[in-house]
Amino acid sequence: MNEIELKARVKDPSIVESRLNSFAEFKASVIREDQYFANDKINSRKIRIRKESSENGTRWLLTYKKKEKVTSQSGISTEVNNEMETTIEDPSVLEQYFLDNGFHVAVKKRKEVRDWVYENATIELCNVPPLGWFLEIEILSENDTPEVVALAQDKLHEILIKSGLSDSDIENRYYSDLLKEAQKGSK
Repeated sequence: MNEIELKARVKDPSIVESRLNSFAEFKASVIREDQYFANDKINSRKIRIRKESSENGTRWLLTYKKKEKVTSQSGISTEVNNEMETTIEDPSVLEQYFLDNGFHVAVKKRKEVRDWVYENATIELCNVPPLGWFLEIEILSENDTPEVVALAQDKLHEILIKSGLSDSDIENRYYSDLLKEAQKGSK
C-alpha cells in the first residue's frame, strides 16, 4: 500500500483540534512508541517495530517502508511511501534477531496522537517529544502513479488549509532526522 503524506508543524494544537472537530470525524487517541532498527554495514533501510496503545489495548506492528519525497507542481513536498506492515505477537523475538545480526536501534520515537478521518484521508494531531506538535495528513492508495499522487497532494493541501495551517508550516524533514538533530543539540 502506498501512503501519500504531508506533515506540518503546529504552534497551537487547541486551535487546530477545534478546526478538525468542525469538519472531520474524531476516531481515537493513541500512543505510538517506535524503534527503528538499521544495519550500517549493509546500508540497510530502517525497519520499525511499533507499540500502539489505546483504550482498546496494545498491539505490536512490524513495518518496512520505501520512502520517497515528491514535489507537486505548486511546490508542495510530500512523502510517498510504499509501506508494508504486519501485526506481530511478541516483538522481543525480532528485536533480539536484529541485535544478534548487526542491527542497532537507530532512532526511538514516541507520538501522542489524536486521529480523525475526513473523506479518504487520515488526519493525526501529534505531540512528538521533544520536537513538539505536528499535523500529519495521509491518503492511502493502491498505486503511486504521478496522476494519483498529484490528486492526493491537492487533497492533502486542501485539508492543511482547512485545518488552519499554511504552506509555511510544512515540515519536509523526516522525524528521524529531526530527532537526531535534537539529540545533538542536547549534548
